Amino acid sequence: VAYLSVMILGVLSALSGLVLWKSVQFPLLRTLLGGYEAARYIHFFAMSALVAFVVIHLVMVALVPRTLLAMLRGR
Repeated sequence: VAYLSVMILGVLSALSGLVLWKSVQFPLLRTLLGGYEAARYIHFFAMSALVAFVVIHLVMVALVPRTLLAMLRGR
């Protein structure tokens, strides 16, 4: 569920980022996301959740460092 959520958050942050970057060129996407202000909130919360996901994983690796080599080797 966590990794599926990260994929969904990535898509949401990319789509909302497009609205923030080129709002005039993506009017349908802007409307689907609820307007420019709503896209700002969506982008902020999606990026915050992605950062939290990365930080939690870094903390878990710091707590048990031997797991890093296992992850890199695939064992």
